[in-house]
Parts: sequence; structure tokens; C-alpha cells
Amino acid sequence: MFQHRYKFLWIAFLATYSFLNIIVLEGDRLFQAGLPYNYLFWTILCLSFSVWMSNWLISKFLIQHFKKIHPLIKQFGSSVIFTFLISLLSVEITDLLIGDPFTYTRQNFLLTFAFTFRINLFLNTINAIFFFNRKYKEKELEAEKLKNINIGSQYERLNHQLNPHFLFNNLNALSTLMHDDVEKADIFLHKLSAIYRYISKNVNEELVSLEKELNFLNDYISLLEIRFKNSLLIEISLDKELSKLFIPPVVLQLLIENVVKHNFFTEEKPVKVKIENNGKYLKIINSIQPKTQDVDSMGIGLQNISERYRFLGETIKITETEKHFEVIIPLIEIR
Repeated sequence: MFQHRYKFLWIAFLATYSFLNIIVLEGDRLFQAGLPYNYLFWTILCLSFSVWMSNWLISKFLIQHFKKIHPLIKQFGSSVIFTFLISLLSVEITDLLIGDPFTYTRQNFLLTFAFTFRINLFLNTINAIFFFNRKYKEKELEAEKLKNINIGSQYERLNHQLNPHFLFNNLNALSTLMHDDVEKADIFLHKLSAIYRYISKNVNEELVSLEKELNFLNDYISLLEIRFKNSLLIEISLDKELSKLFIPPVVLQLLIENVVKHNFFTEEKPVKVKIENNGKYLKIINSIQPKTQDVDSMGIGLQNISERYRFLGETIKITETEKHFEVIIPLIEIR
């Protein structure tokens, strides 16, 4: 507060207020006798300036020492000593310049010291308000930073769950293909390698363009076609202008994988999945043919998607009927 860029205006305001308080309200005098107004104003101005600047010197050069003592206690304690010296010097100077009855006496000194002490107390009170307000804002900013760090770490942890989960499922499928069809296994391996590069490159991104995500999804669907042939039917019908909007990476793949995980399907009884849009929302609908045994979700899938959208300030909508399972996810517009 004492290093405020408008400190000289503060000093002028404080001196003027103190002067008017003595004149208009007949406040406490500086001496046993009343000073002429011209002397009184300049004396008050010099005292106000001296008290402020002594506090400025303390805050700039002395406050950094004795770190175990609270800075406000150091500031006020040191300023009282300076105030005492300023009052003593003021009375001595008045004695030299004006003389009797403004000579140095115990009563004149106590009156001057009482005046400068009140000014100093007022300034230190305002300084304490400035101090605690600044500390509050610093703590508020620190709390916000910690919150962002925590959110970022949670988001990163969610994203890193995708890598091992995706790889685990497809390596199992590759292992099966190698026994049944080596040629298809080779094609599958090359596509899997390309897809995994995409995941590794984009999994730490908050958002990717829908166009980019759809290109990845088409590659992933081609893997599913190798694995399941015509038992899993996926139809994508989206407006072209949506391609420039954004979506968290690998979300669509997770939704399709969720369908695969929780349903049984054959060529005679396939599961149908449709991806369409309703404005700037994607709707993923699949027919339900639930597996008879329990499926361990491993904490991935819908919960992961829901949490990632929550970090973006958005929500997803899940609807389940006897015949269909529907997930609606928002597309993100970056301006």
C-alpha cells in the first residue's frame, strides 16, 4: 500500500482532511496554543508526508528482515519508532522557526506525537486491509491453479486408460486371427499399427476435429469387419458441415467398443449401430442383444466418456430401452 503509485495524492488527501478536521471540527491541536492556519497546514502536510514515507522505507527495506515475525507487526512496530522520532524532530524544528509558545515542551511533544500516531495507526490499518485482500486473492489464485492441475491430471489419467484397453482387446483378436487366417491377420496388424499411432498421437489432446476422428473410426470399423464380418453392421450418416466441429479423441471408438463388449451377435442375428446427428449433437444408437455372462467394464467406456465431457463443461445423455441403447454426445465448437 505504501508503494502505491498514487501515494502523493493519498498524502495530500490525508493532510487536507486532518487540517479541516482541526479547523472545522475543532479537533485536537498540535500544540498547547493554536498555530496560524498557514503554519498549521504546512506542518500537517510535512508530518503526513514524513509518516507515509517512513512506512514506505520500512516496507521497502526493513520488512524483509526478521522473517519469523509477521510483516504487519514488523511494519507497525517499526513505524511507531519512526513516528516518535518524526514528532520529536517536528517540535524541535517548530521551536527553531516560530519560537514561543511552540517551543519544545513535554506537552507540545505529546500533542504532536498523539497526532502523528493517529495518522500512522490509520495508515497501517488501511495497509492491513490491502495486505489481507492481496493474500486472499493470492490464495484464491493458488486454489484455482491447484484445481486446474487436479482436473488436468484426472483428464490425463482418463486418457491414458485408453491405450492399454484398446491394445489389449485387439491383440486378443489378432491372436485368434493368426490361427484362423494368416493373411487377414497381416492386414489386421497393419491397420492396428496405423490406428495405434493415431491413438498415441492424439490421446493427450482434449479435442480433435470430427473429421479427423471419423477417419480414425473408419479404420477401426475396418478392423471390426475383419473380426466379425457381417455380424456387426455400422452405419454413419452425418451432415458434412459438422466436420469442422470438435470431439474428445477416441470417444466414438469407445462407444463402438462398448457395443461389442456388451452384446453378442452373429451373421444370422447381427447388431446394428447407427451414428447420426441432431444439430450439433451426435446420436449413437445400437440394437441390444445382451451377453448372458457379466462383463467387467474395467472402469472404461461410458464412465470415461462422461468424465471427459464433464471436464469440458458438457454432459452426455444415455437412454436405454428393451430394444435400443442410445448415447447422445455434444460436438464442441471452438471460436
